[in-house]
Amino acid sequence: MEIEFVGNNAIVQTDNVAFTFETTEDPRGFSSDRGKTDSLSWTDRHHFVGEWRIHPYGDTNDLPTIIKNTVQNNHIASGSLEKKTNMLWGKGPKLYREKYENRELIYDWQEDKDIQEWLDSWAYEDYLLKSLVDFNHIKGVFTKMYRSRGYRIDASKKIAKLEHVMPDRARLASRITENNNDPTHIVVTDWAFKHVESVLKAKAYFKFDPLRPFQHATSIFYSNMYSFCTEYYTVPELYGSLEWIRRSTAVPLIFKALSQNSINVKYHIQSPEYFWESARDTIKQNCTKAGKTYEETMFVEYQKKYLKKVTSVLSGEENVGKFLHTTIKLEVDGTNLLEHGWKIQAIDQNVKDYVEAQIKISQRADHVLTASTNVHSSLANVGQEGKSDSGSEQYHALNNYLATSTDIPEMIVLKAINYAIKANFPEKNLKLGFYHLGTKKMEDTSPGDRNPKT
Repeated sequence: MEIEFVGNNAIVQTDNVAFTFETTEDPRGFSSDRGKTDSLSWTDRHHFVGEWRIHPYGDTNDLPTIIKNTVQNNHIASGSLEKKTNMLWGKGPKLYREKYENRELIYDWQEDKDIQEWLDSWAYEDYLLKSLVDFNHIKGVFTKMYRSRGYRIDASKKIAKLEHVMPDRARLASRITENNNDPTHIVVTDWAFKHVESVLKAKAYFKFDPLRPFQHATSIFYSNMYSFCTEYYTVPELYGSLEWIRRSTAVPLIFKALSQNSINVKYHIQSPEYFWESARDTIKQNCTKAGKTYEETMFVEYQKKYLKKVTSVLSGEENVGKFLHTTIKLEVDGTNLLEHGWKIQAIDQNVKDYVEAQIKISQRADHVLTASTNVHSSLANVGQEGKSDSGSEQYHALNNYLATSTDIPEMIVLKAINYAIKANFPEKNLKLGFYHLGTKKMEDTSPGDRNPKT
């Protein structure tokens, strides 16, 4: 038996049967119901690590990792977000001063030797590019702020440099001894806890205070978009589209199985992620009792053994009359009754109809994805089938994006570095912003000017 994993999905095949295997939050209806591990109740929970009360980011404190895995396994999501990063970056970060001319607010772009020397001393562009990528994925940025070492021996007060902090490593926290739940610190460690050292090496930093920028030698600033009625972290816009993205990712997997096995692909199996999360938790508990260190390979081996058991039931003429028994867990979530159970769908050997149905699902998922990332379909190369998006449509979409969708992201991504510029150079009254060349309609440009880089 061969098992080829693609994320949490897989193609399973033997000599006489093959099936595609997909992990879903709720096999009953991915577009309408949400499984246990994708709720919003985590905003009111706490985890405890040592002396710290941790505010978890997601039900299992791994939402950034979930976003990463879902996006990077998809054929459109990562490219769409990269396009969004490129559009907001423009010609890169430049210094400017705001001023009014004829009652119109404009950016007066400036050059400043002192600020530029400070920026160049710590590779600020690399920091900002990483921050921009983080923002486009989870609508938040963690930044470590370093105070200059000479602070105690002279009157110089300065932020020496800024450093990007990966969002899967940083969590808002407060001391257990403090009655106030408002986070005062940010704890950094490997929150997947792959090794015992992850707990021992967890390090807490004070939250950066813009009103007292030189208070701590090292602090961390969390700049993020506020989510409606949600404390602490941002619920990223991709969150509501996770199941659509996973569905879009599963379709090429199904086609690969059909291509490799032709009409021998007999089943498409959906399993609840709740089942596998419970299995993973059980393995972790058994490792703790036995004094062993949990490794993800343990769960993978368990998954393979379980799929072999499923295969033994589905394959071979000698198994006619046998069946696979699974239990269904019902969960009440507000007014919804969620069903966590396995679903085995026999693939009709009328492959043409099946393929067309999957293509329609994929197309719908692609359009939902572009809507959730706020990238126009013409810019994300997701147009109608058989229709090429015109250049004018792409120009219009880009103009609309630059006019309406850049100010708030720019403010959040650059907030930490602009706080540092204000603290270090209070008399300059300058900020960093992303410089964009003005776009024109195609009919307003000559053919030779439409692609000036060629």
